[in-house]
Order: sequence, then structure tokens, then C-alpha cells
Amino acid sequence: MNDTKVGFLDILILLAKGKKFIFFFTLIMCIIAVAYSFLATEKWASSTTVLPLANRNMAAVPSALMNSLGLGLGGMATPFTMNLKHAALLKSRTISEDVVRRFDLIDYFKITEQDTLKAMHLAVKSLHSEMLNILINEENHFMTLRVITKDKYFSREIAQYYLDTLIAYTLNNTNNTGRQKRELLEGRVNEITETLQAILDEVKIYQIEHNIIEIEHQARVAIERYGKLLEDFFTIDLELSYVEKYMPNTIRHRDLSTRRALLLETLSSLEMINPDTPFLVPLRDVTERYLTIQQKLFNIELYKKILETIYPQLELARLEELDTLDKIEIIDLPNLAGQRAHPLRAMICIVTFIISFLFSCGCVLLKQLTSDEDKNKFRELWKNLFR
Repeated sequence: MNDTKVGFLDILILLAKGKKFIFFFTLIMCIIAVAYSFLATEKWASSTTVLPLANRNMAAVPSALMNSLGLGLGGMATPFTMNLKHAALLKSRTISEDVVRRFDLIDYFKITEQDTLKAMHLAVKSLHSEMLNILINEENHFMTLRVITKDKYFSREIAQYYLDTLIAYTLNNTNNTGRQKRELLEGRVNEITETLQAILDEVKIYQIEHNIIEIEHQARVAIERYGKLLEDFFTIDLELSYVEKYMPNTIRHRDLSTRRALLLETLSSLEMINPDTPFLVPLRDVTERYLTIQQKLFNIELYKKILETIYPQLELARLEELDTLDKIEIIDLPNLAGQRAHPLRAMICIVTFIISFLFSCGCVLLKQLTSDEDKNKFRELWKNLFR
């Protein structure tokens, strides 16, 4: 062919001359592809899809407005940044190593390395490259987590574990400021409640030990009784003074002396102890016990007031925690695969056929259009390269 221009018919003629090579090369490659697709290990995928939900504070301020003011996001997470954070979390070393240990992936990947640290490193690397795949849709903010293993049930189990881990993180995120405030207030409330209960127990024990039911009423009864006896004592003492002067050594004198002695003894006992009933407060202890009880009751009222002040703040902190919590909506739960993820036999055969056919056609055209001189130069180059 002396003409430098090669038309479409010329190309077809050249391909027709090498039709046997094209046919057999393509056939062999297709046979290899089919054999590989049937002999390759089957793998199954299980996926779960979640959607991050923006909190109300973030939703109330459009991101375009924040950017126009030069404020960026102001520290507030967008759905996209939340997806990036969650993806980084699930691929973190801590969680990856936990997955390797929990599901014994070192044996699954057939890692025989004796060094445990190196074996763990290789298992985590294989987990990220062969098993775990996280896709983030920037338009609708969906995050899809896909796990591929040799067993469909195993895939779903691992995908469910990742989903449970993500849910647990959103609920128990220690960096949540609302949660930190709520935990601080709850700790304070528990501390005050324990102190209040301790004071109540002290009051109860003190009342039992000193037979106190109602200190003010008991003290009033004791004073009234003491006053009545004291009045009788002065009356008898006055009469006794008269009798001693004008009627000494008489029966009346002896009777009044005896009554006076008994009243004096009773008055003394009322000052020191409770002779008739343990629930009458001794006059000597009225002030001390009254002040003690009043101090304890004052502390009880004080702590109750503190609790009344803190409880509304605690409720607000709980609402703030819920508002600032990373929320996710589960779009799809981990599924049990109905179709294998690998190998895709039809795709392998079609791609192999197209590539092998085009390659064989290219080889035929290259051979037909290359001059004898160029062929000799190519052979010489080949020999020099591999000499």
C-alpha cells in the first residue's frame, strides 16, 4: 500500500486478513474470563445508609449568610461535616482494631505474622482496603457504609456493629457541651440530695435519742408543767413559813414540810430529767435541743431551696444536650445480600470481550501497517532491551 491515506475499507480489509488471530485471541481471553468468574471467591455486601440531622440552632442560620458575613460555620456542624466526622470515626484506629478483635479478622485475612502489632496493622489495612467502604453523597447528605465479606451473614453482622457504634457515639459523645453541663448539674443535684438525706437521717436519729417529736410543743408543755408546780411550791412554802412560826411541830407542819420537799424534788427532776414521761424535755436542755433542731431544719430548708433553683437549670441542660446532640436518621438498616457483590460475571465477560477484541484488532493493524524496516528496528530494540 503506497498511498499514505488509509480509509475505512482499508482498515476492514486489514482486519479481515487477521480475522483468525482476532477470533482466537478474543475467544481465549473470554474463556479465561469465564473461568475466573466461576472460580473466583464469591463475596457478599451488606450496606446501611444514615442521614445526619442538623440541630435547630444550625438550621436557623443559613450557611450562605454565615459565609457572607465572613463567619464561616461558627463551629456549627453541617450535615456534610458531620458525615466526614462520622466516617473518620468509623475508620479510626481504635474502632478498626476493636472490629478486628471482635470478629477475629486476623484469621479471616489469613495473616500469619507472628508479631501481634504488625499482624494488627496488616488486618486493619486489609479491613479498610478489602472489606469496608464508606460513601458520602454531597447532594442529599446520605452516608452509606458497605461491608463486603465471603459470607452474607458475616457482612450484615459487621455492618450492624458499625451502625451500633455510630449510634452509641452520637448518644454518648463526651465532647457535647450540653451533656457536660447536664452531667455537672446532675452531679451537683446528687451531691445536694445525699447531703439533704444525711441531715434528715441525723434529725431522725437525734429525735429518737432525745425523744423529740415536736420540740416547740414539748418545750411549751414542760414549761407549763414546771410553772404550775412552781406555783404550788411557792404557795406551800408561804403557808409553811406561817405554820413554822405559829404552829410548829404539828401534823399540819409535818404535812406541809413533806409536800414542800416532794415538790422541790419534782422541780429539780424536771430541770434535769423526765420523771413521768420521756417525751417531756428537761428544762436544762430546752435551749440546746431547740437550737440544734432549728439549725438542722434550717439546713434542710436551705438545701431544698438550692434544689428548687438547680432543677430548672438541669431541665434546660437536658434540653440543650438533646438540641446539640449529633442526630442521625437511619435510612436503611444493614441488609442480607440477595446478590453477590463479587465476582460480577456478566460485567467481567463483557469488559474482557471488548478489551480483548480491541487489543487484537490493534495488534493486527499495527502488524499490517508497520513497514519491514520498522519491524527490523523493533526487533533490534527488543533484543537490546532483554540482552
